[in-house]
Amino acid sequence: MEGICEVCGQPLDEENVARCALCGSRFHLAWSVHAQVQNCGGVCFDNRSWSMVFVCHPCLAQHPELSQSLMDAGQQPPF
Repeated sequence: MEGICEVCGQPLDEENVARCALCGSRFHLAWSVHAQVQNCGGVCFDNRSWSMVFVCHPCLAQHPELSQSLMDAGQQPPF
């Protein structure tokens, strides 16, 4: 999956990309703590569907209530 990140305008790679659950934009999201990519969004927990959803930074800015459920996907798990 190639293309351009709709948040930062830089090229996307095949692995570190997600699609925003709110606007549908594709953006950079590291799928590994070792990935050398700047996250242009985050992972939130959706209480309605009890699932993880991916949300780009512009949508997070428009919906500050989502920041309460934002997960830190950039840190290694404690185990």
